[in-house]
Amino acid sequence: MKKIKVNEKFKRTLYSVTALTLCLVALFSFWLANRNNDDFIPENPDTVSQKEITTEKDVQANTPVQNVPDDRYEEITTEAPITVSVEFVFPLNGSVSKAFSRDELVKNVTTGDWRIHKGIDIKGASGDRVNSVYNGTVTEIVDSALWGTVVTVDHENGFVAKYCGLRKDSTVKPGDEIKAGDKIGLLDEIPLEKDDGIHLHFELYKDGKTISPSEYLGKKVDIS
Repeated sequence: MKKIKVNEKFKRTLYSVTALTLCLVALFSFWLANRNNDDFIPENPDTVSQKEITTEKDVQANTPVQNVPDDRYEEITTEAPITVSVEFVFPLNGSVSKAFSRDELVKNVTTGDWRIHKGIDIKGASGDRVNSVYNGTVTEIVDSALWGTVVTVDHENGFVAKYCGLRKDSTVKPGDEIKAGDKIGLLDEIPLEKDDGIHLHFELYKDGKTISPSEYLGKKVDIS
């Protein structure tokens, strides 16, 4: 019985020593770990964010900006419209027998119907000379069953004129360069308007749109 008690006491002592040793080892390890981290001071999160923001601003400030116009040095230039004075002479010595109707329908005595009159009619006699109203280039000659021989002239600055009711084979040729007062052709009959007598049907266009020739013929007009 005595031997058993000794063994039990020994075991208890051994367990106590072992437990104490483990505690000491644990305490030593904890102390050593804290000692190694004494110099480490965690940064304040707000401080880190502030550093990052400052760094981005510094990068943007030091990065050159390319291809961005600087309005301070931009020159403002405006070109004044170019004004040209034009003066169209009358193509024929005679009175105007029918005016430009613009959008209004007028009766055609020959056909009996109502239609827009896109030009003016100037009275004349068969064989009268028809002249160019301004400088230009002949662009087209057409022998029309309705309008007789029609000469189209580009009179520059967006003006184009059509001379209708000329005698066939009496006119200038396509490509001819002409001046104001130069001969265009000789006057003849207009089948579509034969009941109105011998006359020149004259149409004037500006930038592709019909305009009233009476606003330009015999007048000096400034255009831009």
